[in-house]
Amino acid sequence: MFLFSQSWYIVKTLNMEASLGMVMIASSIPRLLFMAVGGVIADRVSRTKILSVSNLTRSILLGGLLILLGSGEVSVYSFAVFGLVFGILDAFVWPANSALLPMLVEDSQLTRANSIIQTTQQASMIIGPMIGGFLVSWGGYLFSFSVPAVMLLCSALLSRLINLKPASTDSSGAPGIFASIKEGFSFVKTQPFLIALFISTIFINLSVVGPLMMGLPIFVKTILHGSALDFSYMDGSMAAGMVVSSLVIGFLNVKRYRGMFATAALFSMAAALMLFSQTHFKAGCMAVLFLIGMTFPATNIPILSIFQQLVDRSMLGRLSGLLTMASLGLTPVSYAVTSFFLSNGVSIASIMFGGSCSLLLVNLIVLWKLPVFRKTS
Repeated sequence: MFLFSQSWYIVKTLNMEASLGMVMIASSIPRLLFMAVGGVIADRVSRTKILSVSNLTRSILLGGLLILLGSGEVSVYSFAVFGLVFGILDAFVWPANSALLPMLVEDSQLTRANSIIQTTQQASMIIGPMIGGFLVSWGGYLFSFSVPAVMLLCSALLSRLINLKPASTDSSGAPGIFASIKEGFSFVKTQPFLIALFISTIFINLSVVGPLMMGLPIFVKTILHGSALDFSYMDGSMAAGMVVSSLVIGFLNVKRYRGMFATAALFSMAAALMLFSQTHFKAGCMAVLFLIGMTFPATNIPILSIFQQLVDRSMLGRLSGLLTMASLGLTPVSYAVTSFFLSNGVSIASIMFGGSCSLLLVNLIVLWKLPVFRKTS
């Protein structure tokens, strides 16, 4: 709801489409810089405490945004500052969150458990933008930002109910933060499958995240000439595809040929994005976004399950941080490149088409140079 309201406020109210990239860059760079450190902290501090404190802080920050909004002082720079702080908090939340699940379920159930988590998250992504669209249309931006502030407060309280002990109660003999990060890198270099995965996911963020995630509200406004509700329907269609895909993978509980499964999903993602860029009517766009949404869990869930099964529990936090850092490494570049092309008059449809071609080419190179990506995992 917050991300929807923020994007639509910048695009529609401030009329600063190209500046949307600046806000997204502001939240992405601190994630990249602090993610590895956040992973080490997740191995040494209670992961539930990290989640609780971070969500409480975000709730307080949104309260400050409401004050600025009520006084009429909100600008694109305000959102950039909030994005910066949110990005720092995400750098600690994501590794802690990713490292929780293997402590709760058996290895044989990781694929199914990850699919349940993904389904829950994607269902929220369907409901969130739709509610955000209605809140903006009926109650205005003040109301649409108030609801996520309250919900983040509830999340901070609920995360305390996950009763887990700290990953390490005594870190006095543990290596330093940078030494721990180095250990994580050393482990990654011993896993050819993870190397292949890193290359593909890095370019997913370069080729897809900027043009699609940043460009979707712009596409709705400039290509489809739609409203806030149309944007919410598009966002919801993609999230619906994620939910359906997560449910199917959870039902199948895929344990074999997970590498091949993820490879097929990556190629499908590139093809679907290419089709979307050439579709200029609302119903068709919703259908293609549904297909794009299906490819994300089909890539993420099998790979995440392999990762969680391979990694020692004592290193899970820092390696989760490194994996996330690697996958997000080119996201700020993607936002910057997308903003640059938009500022120079290139249509968002053309940018999406170029991104899909780039992803397809990189997938072919990875498949050719690193055949381990095709093997059973």
